[in-house]
Amino acid sequence: MMALGKSDRVLRVAVIGGGVAGLAAAAALARNGVRVEVFEARRRLGGRAASFLDPISGRWIDHGQHVSMGCCICLADLCRRAGAAECFTLHRRLHFVTPDGRCHDFAAVGWLPAPLHLVPGVLRLGFLRMSERWRLMGTIRRLAHVGSSGDEPHEAIGPWLRRRQSAQAIERFWSPILTSALGESLDRASVAAAAQVVREGLLASRRAYELAIPTVALAELFDQRLGAWLAGQGAVIRRGVRVAQVEGDARRVAALVLADGTRLAFDAVVVAVPWWTVQRLLPPAMLAVLPGVADAARLEPSPITAIHLWFDQPVCRLPHAVLLDGVGQWLFSPPERARPGEHYAQVVISASRRLLGRDHEEVIGQVVRQISSLFSESQTTHPPRPAKLLRGRMVTERRAVFSVQPGVDALRPAQETALENLVLAGDWTATGWPATMEGAARSGYRAAEAILRRPGWRGCP
Repeated sequence: MMALGKSDRVLRVAVIGGGVAGLAAAAALARNGVRVEVFEARRRLGGRAASFLDPISGRWIDHGQHVSMGCCICLADLCRRAGAAECFTLHRRLHFVTPDGRCHDFAAVGWLPAPLHLVPGVLRLGFLRMSERWRLMGTIRRLAHVGSSGDEPHEAIGPWLRRRQSAQAIERFWSPILTSALGESLDRASVAAAAQVVREGLLASRRAYELAIPTVALAELFDQRLGAWLAGQGAVIRRGVRVAQVEGDARRVAALVLADGTRLAFDAVVVAVPWWTVQRLLPPAMLAVLPGVADAARLEPSPITAIHLWFDQPVCRLPHAVLLDGVGQWLFSPPERARPGEHYAQVVISASRRLLGRDHEEVIGQVVRQISSLFSESQTTHPPRPAKLLRGRMVTERRAVFSVQPGVDALRPAQETALENLVLAGDWTATGWPATMEGAARSGYRAAEAILRRPGWRGCP
């Protein structure tokens, strides 16, 4: 990151969009002496990393459980600088739960260097045959090297895996891991995207695979904590203020026009809105020199569904679990998400196109039956009795992430643009990462760096 020279003029920068990408850009600019104003059309910051207020418990509940990982260094940096690092709990074991209720833990060995650190963990995956475990390690190694010699396959990861792995290994290991990480099914996600998950999320370091799960609702993490920290850095946060139009020509931005007609001028602008709204903000003259924006509009969305459940007793003693051979992929039991006498759990279903249009009560019932059979021994009543569902809610984000199909990277524009004072930010821009909080944070940092490199600023990277 570049620093502001003492003799240089302080820039005024507008950030359009208060999602993770916009917040990361604003944080990087503010700590380098830039006067930042963030415009967020919603009443809360966080973008798609959002929460709703449960009217019965009075608690904030995330639309869908978001997690970070040990490899998510930019998101961790953003939270650490904002004093919110303690809002995450680190988990060094993944818990795979089979239909018979048995739990198989997956963890690295600390005394082995990467990438050998995961070998003992793979060999202990008792839900696979030993021959499948050995082949699994070979496929992990082969996938990690995809693209290193220019031989990157232009195909989906599903067919690629089926030529190398058993159906059971794909269903019980690759499907829950990759579908959750990429937000897309194996028959649609690209080999390149899967390879990135393996390289960064499994093999990059001994702690890359570890889960960092928020202990607070996303509304508190991003809107309250990060928003307050930004305000303390001198940033102006304009919640509930919509930018209707960016004015300018093919060379530069002239002004922002708000929904009420107010015109505001800034030295530079960070456009950090979702990919499907960017074109509506920019005039034709700008779009003519920004072909990447039109390309990004062709990105297809992928839905993610969260099943929110409140029981009269705990249904799972684990903080999280990978659910095998069922409709739900991951279960989370975050603390303090229910009123006294209730116990909350959330089941996440990524790439949930098959659930669109289905009756909510039917899906909730299917998920409840799945987890009730898996965790029957976790009941805490005496004598033991099945947990009673008090209420449930199904929330689907239809455009939760963009679909990482083969060739998708060609549709993702760089953060720096042909306009001298406009940059882009968002998990959909070119970061090499799928649509994650880490991808968003990286894009925000890169957008800020593009602004700080402009003439009149000085410093070192």
